[in-house]
Amino acid sequence: MLTSRKIGAGARVIVAGIAALAIIAGGLIAAPAAFAGVDNYPSKWKSVPRDSMFDDWGEYNRECTSWVAWRLHSNNHFEMPFHANADKWGPRAKALGYTVNTTPAVGAVAWWSSMHVAWVEAVNPDKTITIEEYNIGGKGKYDETTIPASRPTGYIHFQDIATSFVNGAYVSYSGNVYRMAGGAPIYVSTWAKWGKKPVGLATAKQWAALRVTPADGTYLRTRTSNKNYQVVGGAPVYISSWDVVGGRKPVVVISDEAVANGGKVGSVWRHLNFFPAGTPYVVASPSNKIYKLADGAAMPVADWASVGGKQPSVTIGDDNIAKAGAELTSPYGHLHGVLVPTVPTITGIAKQGHTLKAVPGIWAPTDVTLSYRWMRNGVSIKNATAATYLLNAHNHGAVITVRITATKTNYLPAVVISAGTAKVIR
Repeated sequence: MLTSRKIGAGARVIVAGIAALAIIAGGLIAAPAAFAGVDNYPSKWKSVPRDSMFDDWGEYNRECTSWVAWRLHSNNHFEMPFHANADKWGPRAKALGYTVNTTPAVGAVAWWSSMHVAWVEAVNPDKTITIEEYNIGGKGKYDETTIPASRPTGYIHFQDIATSFVNGAYVSYSGNVYRMAGGAPIYVSTWAKWGKKPVGLATAKQWAALRVTPADGTYLRTRTSNKNYQVVGGAPVYISSWDVVGGRKPVVVISDEAVANGGKVGSVWRHLNFFPAGTPYVVASPSNKIYKLADGAAMPVADWASVGGKQPSVTIGDDNIAKAGAELTSPYGHLHGVLVPTVPTITGIAKQGHTLKAVPGIWAPTDVTLSYRWMRNGVSIKNATAATYLLNAHNHGAVITVRITATKTNYLPAVVISAGTAKVIR
């Protein structure tokens, strides 16, 4: 924590204790669960007694200065231009022309004139910073915590890490962590599956400029199921074989939870749809059949000429079409199925006092739920919602039809109307 040169065990312990107490008095805040740090300090320095050797930058091992020099090297790709006790870092850096101010930034050095330095891992929207440090309390060990951004004496900007929005980058906004995929932020609920990663803070302006959902054609892989998906209409469509899309593609790894919770408007999960939105086109492989997605279902298109010429499209598998409408927990469950009806018929005599019966025909799939609505001259008849209908005086001279609506979980509803009867007689 303390120095780049040994100044005596007694003095070191006393100053270390003072620095730790100063931080605690300033308002130590427990690190949020999203920030579970990783101590990757090289074992050649970590596995030997503290202050028993120098690191590559002339700092004593297992001290705060050595840890920060290592972090600057490993994460910022910057090599320390000097070695000095922690309290001297600010003045020395400033003398060399580096910016030293009170504005935190990811990758900056948090510096205390009371003899401590730490590496800034994240700048949080609530005016706190998450730091990684060594040797708090003179223990020569790694620590990570979140403290008010006003606590350090200042921040040294040797070579800060700019917030990146490329595929795979991690960004923080409004206290949450996201991973970038196809220009959109996908929520990261925990570091447990990923290991600790550098996180950049997105400004309100940067956040507003991001896509709501990933661009079509973005490839995703889920952990821990290791399933591959391609984004279509903001939703993940399953890739059963890379051959379907012409071979392996670069993927962004996200959580299974992000896929399962997609489509929750107004929540942190809203940046993936569960079903495709809009009306994108897809081409099924290997059949090369064209489909237009509407309400999350694939509707056949005869050819490109029928829709005014070739349109931007995404290639998916024929298996996606064949298995559309699968259970929501299935990887194929992100496309609605399309019910295939037959036109219903009506049996019975079109005469007052006689009962008409709706014959729905055969539907595909067969296990659908049917509802009925009888109509008189095209107008719905009040309370006439059974499969049969008793003709009465109000029907005299009218043509009777029946409208059948079929529903099935994860399928689009289908509505068909029968041909009309003869005019009802007395």
